[in-house]
Amino acid sequence: MIEKILTDYITFIRNFEALLKDKYQKDINPCSFSITFFERVGSIEGIEYYFHGSGCTAKKDGIIYTYDISINEITFTQWDLTELIRTHPEYQKLNYSEDYIEYELYQLINKGILEWLTFERIEGKAFGCVFKCYRVVEESYFIL
Repeated sequence: MIEKILTDYITFIRNFEALLKDKYQKDINPCSFSITFFERVGSIEGIEYYFHGSGCTAKKDGIIYTYDISINEITFTQWDLTELIRTHPEYQKLNYSEDYIEYELYQLINKGILEWLTFERIEGKAFGCVFKCYRVVEESYFIL
């Protein structure tokens, strides 16, 4: 079921970004041009959004989608996914624990679909620290 949830999550994000690209006639990720071409806080087709740092929080029908973008790659934390599950009327009934979600995400890492997000450089220094952040490396796995 985590795979279905991630499929819905990624599909929503890419559809939301497509709406902004179409509206503002840009072919780059909206996280890259949000300051320049439109307000960082707004709404489009029933989706309320605000861009922050390298990411965005979008809300539609009470469901919260929070994510970051690295170039054009979706990155997220376990908390981001937990917020989606908590606010989604169908998924909240699953009553998943944080440990279960973490275990399922780890299974997707083992399959090569997700990877840990590693910060390698901070202020020019090798950092090499892994945080509990995930990056989607095989997005085609989730696209129907």
